[in-house]
Formats: sequence, structure tokens, C-alpha cells
Amino acid sequence: MTYTRSTGHTGRGRQMARGAAAGAVTGALVAAAAVLGPGAEAAPAAPAPEVPPAVTATTLADGERLEVLPGEGATQPGFRIVSQDGGPAGRYAYALSGDQLTVLPTGRTGRTTPTRTDLEPRSGQTGSRSGPSAEKSGRLAGPSSAPRSGMAGSAAAATYPVTFSVANSVQETGSLMRVWDSTTWQPYDVETEQFALRGTASLPPGNYFALTVYGSYDRPNYLLAKSFKVTSAAVKVTFDQAGAKETGIRTDDGSVTRTTAAVSASLPNGQIMGYAGGGRSQVFVTPFIASGSALHIHEVQGRKGATRQRPSPVRYDLSHTFERTVPADPVAEVRQADLAETELTVRGGGQYRSGFLQTVPNTPYGGVYLSSNVPVAGFLTEYVTPDLSFSRIAGYGTHTFELPDRTLQQGVHRGESVGRAPYAPTGGKKYAASRLRDDLVLYGPFSVSDNDGAFGRDPGATQSYRLSADGETVTEVTGKPAQSPVSLELPPGQGAYELVRTVTRDGETPFSRLSDKLISEWSFTSGTTTTRTDLGLPDIGFRVSGLGLRNETGPTPSRVIATVNAPDGTPRLRGLEFSVDGGTTWTPIPVKGSSATAEGEVPVPQNTRYVSLRATGSDERTGTTVRQTVSRAFAGPAGVTLPPRTAGATAVSGVTVNENKPLVLDGLARGSSAVFPVQFTATDPSGIAGGSFLLYQGAYNKPDAVLADGTAHCRPVDATTSTCSGLVTLAPHTELGDNALAGVWKVAVAAHANDGQGVADQQEAGAFRMMRKAVLGAADATPEPVTAGGDLTVTSRLTASDWTDEGYAAFAGQPVTLQFRQTGTTAWSDVRTVTSGADGSVTTTLRAWKNGDWRWAFAATPAATAASSAADYVEVK
Repeated sequence: MTYTRSTGHTGRGRQMARGAAAGAVTGALVAAAAVLGPGAEAAPAAPAPEVPPAVTATTLADGERLEVLPGEGATQPGFRIVSQDGGPAGRYAYALSGDQLTVLPTGRTGRTTPTRTDLEPRSGQTGSRSGPSAEKSGRLAGPSSAPRSGMAGSAAAATYPVTFSVANSVQETGSLMRVWDSTTWQPYDVETEQFALRGTASLPPGNYFALTVYGSYDRPNYLLAKSFKVTSAAVKVTFDQAGAKETGIRTDDGSVTRTTAAVSASLPNGQIMGYAGGGRSQVFVTPFIASGSALHIHEVQGRKGATRQRPSPVRYDLSHTFERTVPADPVAEVRQADLAETELTVRGGGQYRSGFLQTVPNTPYGGVYLSSNVPVAGFLTEYVTPDLSFSRIAGYGTHTFELPDRTLQQGVHRGESVGRAPYAPTGGKKYAASRLRDDLVLYGPFSVSDNDGAFGRDPGATQSYRLSADGETVTEVTGKPAQSPVSLELPPGQGAYELVRTVTRDGETPFSRLSDKLISEWSFTSGTTTTRTDLGLPDIGFRVSGLGLRNETGPTPSRVIATVNAPDGTPRLRGLEFSVDGGTTWTPIPVKGSSATAEGEVPVPQNTRYVSLRATGSDERTGTTVRQTVSRAFAGPAGVTLPPRTAGATAVSGVTVNENKPLVLDGLARGSSAVFPVQFTATDPSGIAGGSFLLYQGAYNKPDAVLADGTAHCRPVDATTSTCSGLVTLAPHTELGDNALAGVWKVAVAAHANDGQGVADQQEAGAFRMMRKAVLGAADATPEPVTAGGDLTVTSRLTASDWTDEGYAAFAGQPVTLQFRQTGTTAWSDVRTVTSGADGSVTTTLRAWKNGDWRWAFAATPAATAASSAADYVEVK
């Protein structure tokens, strides 16, 4: 069990101690990271068709990573933001001016500075990368003939100082500001003050158009415009926040609200400035008219109150562009009946509650991938802007599946499915093997591609190769990332070889239980070449019918279809087998079918946890043979459970969360987070290689909620013992969003030994309390004074910090005790206990006999802290 899924700034409990990794992307002001382009990996030396272009990476001021992808053909380079832990990235404002990209983290509690990077010149290469085409990937597009800031114009031209500020703003935050000559659209930088809405530039005489972008999470965000003129003196330019108008897309479905959004302005030269995300944030823009410019809105909406623990079953994916003119009321309205309607089934294979769906409209001006939580092992109803192409990425944990681009017309459409097992390459161009002279380049990055046709990756997967000739190992490579190309050196001349590729995934991770090992075995002949030559290695794909939403078998036998894929060859399937004991024994499957494809029935016993598949085939034209094994290809009836696992002498102990103190989430403002540590001790005679943890509520195999799962960093204390720890950041409103989740949470931890054999997996290694802070209003006793023996009524109100909304909410149905302290004494005595009403009120009436103080007291529960009211003194006459 190595929990590699961690979580992000704004939506999920974030395990912060990990290294950078590509993953799901959501957030606020450039939300959900895949900003303007999906992920790509480094290219191998060979120009194989599936090899993506190289990536230029830069570390941002907040530690997250900016990746720039080279452009292709006439397109601009694209970029994305990748968080430190593979979860959702933070919020970002961005601007493309000439060949320079500027990215600014926004909405942070500390001061951050913008990062500037030069985009590489447009490439002439025509080879495609994996996933959607470059033209459809949400990249920045359009011409970029304008030179970079400060590079154009006469060097001798006089310039004058221009100062920029924002009027009527009540926030102090960082901003991006840019200015363009509105005749030539030459861009100029504006030097902004850190954490202030002010900037300066030096400009020659001319007419100008300026933009600024700023805001914070779940608060108003702004994209302001201003036209001005420089003549022969200094100029002060003031953006007017009060003049901005709310923008967005409004539907006639009152049950939904904005989940995340991207708003950007594009200019006649193809350059862009804007931001994305913001949760429920209002977005305000300045109405303006500029020929060749446009305001672009991409908005995702879902059910009100939905969170990652309770994902929305409905998703609106809406796009609108205001061409040339941003009107005084820049809100687009759309009716549900005018949209395209369809359904997405999200399948999986382990312990999870929600996944993510990211989309970007394919338009000439580019766009930003926006992400929202979606039900896993469930169904999502989608309403989509019709007649517009969208690129899409779905996944859960660290898994990502690249769905095909989609354009829908108005009306109801047949649904799709993603995440259907087995997770294994199924042919086509998912694997490349080529030889140049004596160099063999191998590339197969799609380690979790599904059987619905979606290319898929697991960044935690590793691969190894063993190349043999005449039974002797020629070369061996181990422990390489599965998404990376591998180069092997072959002996000169012609030869017969056996090649074994093993892709390994951590099958104990809740979302990686299936297809934990993929083994491909080939025998082929090859000789020295002078040009790059595709070896045309065949592979075998499997399809399984009759699986449930968790990819488990049902009451009837499942049917397996195996297909040999041989590029430009003559494929033949020679055998098909299954195993229910992890590959210890194999049972042939009686099959029927053509020479390349066959199918058969798999009888699965009721106590089976997993079914593995193995098939053999060949390319009759070349004589190349292949055997493909998929361990845990799908789950049996018992496969939805995962028992603890222990091997060797590895042990874990001393599990603590928040230093053994209850975690009290007290009235945090929306978007604010609490940070707390998770720590445990791990031992093994060979030492500890690594560890992981999971925080969950309910049953381990069917949790009510999963807060955070991630890699723990294990630091050696001595040769056998390590202290393993991680930090979790939790924004209760966006991550939990449900007061019912307060109470006892459990901790699962695991540790792996250096010898590669020892493992300790404890599913209930500890527990902690996640509590709301309870508050009792001051006691109010009436009448005052009171006659001896007369009736005295004492009231108060019980509330608790609200994870659904900001502030405090009524805490109904709780026992609250009235207490009395007689004048001249120090002890409080219990008088009676009442139950708080629907509005949290508590009240009781009793006879008064003695002078003294009255107060209310609430005893702590696993879900809420103790509280007592301020006392009210009553004199008895």
C-alpha cells in the first residue's frame, strides 16, 4: 500500500511533503492546473509517432512547477501548472506578451513574485504528441508576430513614465499588468509592486490599451481594462474597480452554481491575459470596445453544496465569447434545453469516492483546462455548449485518462464510459519500438489505458526491460518511470532476441489495485540498420464484458475477448488463459473466434479477489511472437475488499495525527486551510525504503470520506528504524463541505522495507477526532430580579463552526445542561439538561430560591468541542 494520491490547495486535503508530480488539476485563479495544455513527457531520441515533445520546467515562487511545451506547426507553445504533490495546483494569473510568458500565483497568504519565461520559437515539426492533437489541446494559439516587450520601436524614441493604480479597491493583493500600443499592438511590460495594485512603465508617445488581473480565492476577481494616451509628459493611469461589471454564464437551472471558471481577454495579435477558477467567486470585467479583441468565458457548474466528498452528479460545461465588445451587462444566458445532454459513466477498481473531469474548449484563442470532482463508480449527467469541440481528461488518484475530443449538437446523446478494466495497452499506436544502427528505442507510456479507448497514465508506475539472446541476458534496465522512453544497445549484426518488459504499479494503493503488473514477452529477429526502422512488435489487448462499476464480476460468468495487434503484419492468437491465484496456476479458456481475435467464458469462484489474464500470439509474416500477461486484470466478487498485508519483519507503530490533539476546525473562512502533521515509526532489519498514509472515515473498504492519502517521507533514525511523516492541508468548506463528517477519523499506514520484500500495511493503525468548535451564547435569565419561589426562565443558543458555509450554524439536537453557582461559593452544580432546538436554542423555566449565577454547559462529543456560556447573575428577593 503506497498511497500516492494527494490533494490540493483549494479542494482536497493536501499532503505537502512530496516532490513535484503531474496530476489532476483544479483550483482557483488558474485553477486546476493543466493550464493551456495537457501533460507531456520528455521525448526519446527516436521520432516515434507517440513521443511527445520536450518540456521546459521552471519552479514558481510558491514551489509549484511551470511546464512549457514547445509549439507545433503554427501554434504557440502551451503551458501548464503542476503542483508539488501531483494534486490540484493553486490559483494563477497569466499573461502572454510577445514570446514571454508571465505567471503569478495569486490568493496566497504570503507575498509571491511573478515568474517570467521565454517561450521557445514555433517549431516546424509535424509529429504529433500523445493525447489530443496540438491544435485541439487547449494551447495558446494565434499569431505571435509582435516582438517581445521593449524590443520594438526606435531606440532613440523618447519615453515618458506611466504609473498604474486601481481605484475603489479594498484589497491588497498581487496583480499582473500589461499594456499594448493600440495601433500596432506592440506589447510592453508593466513593473508591478509586490502585493499591491500599482505598477510603472516607460512608454513612447502613442495610444495604449492596458489590462490588469487580480483577485483571491472565493472572493471577487477582476479583469480590468483602460485606454489612455501618452503625448509628451508623464501619465497617471487609473483602473476603476467600481466600473467593472459581473460576467459569467447563467443557466435556467436554479439547482447549480459555478464550480470553477476561466476568464481571459484576447487581443488582435493573438496574445492573452486572464486567470481561471475561483470556486464561487464573482468575476468582474471592465466593459470595453476594441476591434479584434474578445472576452472569453469557460465556466463549469455543479450542484450547490457539492464537494469532493459529495461530488455533483451533474456538470454544466459552458463556453461563451464576447467578440470585439464587452457589453455593460457581460453575462451570457443559456437554457438547459438549448444545450447538448449526455452521460458519463466513471468506473474504477478500489477505494475512492470521487475523481476529476477536466475540459477545455478548442478555440482559436486557446484555453485553460478546468477541473471538477465527479462521482467514481457512478454516473455524471453532462450539459455541454453545443457545436463546440472540447478536449477532456478524466481520472482519479494519480490516474489520468485522455478522452477523445468531442463535439455534440443540441439534444440528448448516447453516453460514454471511462475507466473500464483491464488497464492495459490494447493495440494501435500505444507502443513504439524502433532500431537505428544498434540502438533499440522502446516507448510505451500508457500504463493504465482503459478498454473504453482512453489513453491513460499512472505517474507512479515503473518499468523494467530484460533483453536476452540464446538464453543469455544481453542488457537489463530496471526501475525506470513507465512514461519514459528507454534505449537498449543491441549486438551488431543480425540476431534473434527475447525481450521482456514489466510495468509495475503499486497494487496496494486503493486506486491502483487492478493491473498491478503488465508483462510483455517478445521473441524477434533484428539486424543493424542505417535508418530508423520500426520493429513492429505485436501486442495483445483484452476486453471483458459483464463487469460492474468497480470492475468486479457479477453473478454470471464474464466473457474475455483477446486480440493480437500486429502493425503491417498477419496477427494470430494462439492461446488464452486465466488465473485466480495471482498467477501461480493458469487455466486455459476454451475460445472461439478468428485467427487474430478470440473470446471465451471465465468462470470466477465467489471467493475470488482478482482474475489475471494471459494470452499468446504471433505475427505470421515476421515470425515474431508475443505473450501478454495482465495481473489483476479485473476484480472477482470479493475484489472490492482489500485485507491488511504483512510480509517479513516490517512493523509500524506510534501513529499520531496533529500531535495527538483533536483537530478543531474553527470558523475558517472559505478558502482558508488548516495544516496538521501525520507521523509514525517504521522498522525493518534491512531499513525502511518508504511509507504512506491514508485518513478516512467509515469502513476502510467502503469509506464515507477519504481526506488525504499520500507518500510519507521516512527519515532514518538508525539502520533499522525510520520516522515517517507528512503534512496535510485541509480547507474544510471545499474539501469536506458537510458538518456530518465531524467525528472520529481513522488512519491507515504502510511501510516498505529496503530489501524489497518486507511490508507492513495497517488499515486501522490509529484514529483522531476532527471537531467543530461549539459556542454557547451568554445565558439570559428573566425576570431580574425575581421573587423567591417565582418562575425564572434561562435561555441561550448553541452553535458550531459551519463547514458548509462560513461562520457558525445552529447545533440542533444536542444535550445542554443548565448549571447554578450560589453566591459565596465557587462550585457549579447541574440543575437540568435540555435538548437544543432546530435553531440551536436552549430554554428552561424553574423556581428561584437563592441568589447566584446561571450558565449553560455543553460536554464535548467526538464531533464538537465543549462549550459553556457566559453566566448571568440573578438576585432573589
